Amino acid sequence: MTRFTLPRDVYHGPGALEALKTLDGKKAMVCVGGGSMKRFGFLDKVTAYLQEAGMEVKLFEGIEPDPSVDTVMKGAEVMREFQPDWIVAIGGGSPIDATKAMWIKYEYPDVTFEGLQRTPFWMHVPDPIRVSPARKRWKNS
Repeated sequence: MTRFTLPRDVYHGPGALEALKTLDGKKAMVCVGGGSMKRFGFLDKVTAYLQEAGMEVKLFEGIEPDPSVDTVMKGAEVMREFQPDWIVAIGGGSPIDATKAMWIKYEYPDVTFEGLQRTPFWMHVPDPIRVSPARKRWKNS
């Protein structure tokens, strides 16, 4: 059996969106699926809270259900160009899962999807695993 684990912080419940105001950084990329997050005002709130934290915000919209590799690669390219300090995914499972895959391709561009299927993620990256210096750091434990 192979286990695939990514770094993650999932905020939920009352006040979860407002926590975005407390993040420290200069740039944030927000990844979102279809129009429901926009229609119900969540995307505007997320953007406003990140801007209130003093960040420039870049949107990556239109992540489809069961996202394609093409979508993931496009998102990773936008991340490489924008160089966000924070990556925020909102919506359902597809935007969140696609954003995690984008993060892998952004941080570790030489890692292949085929390689991830054959061996655990942590075997593809240096130890200790670190998010780039401008972003929140974490260690493999």
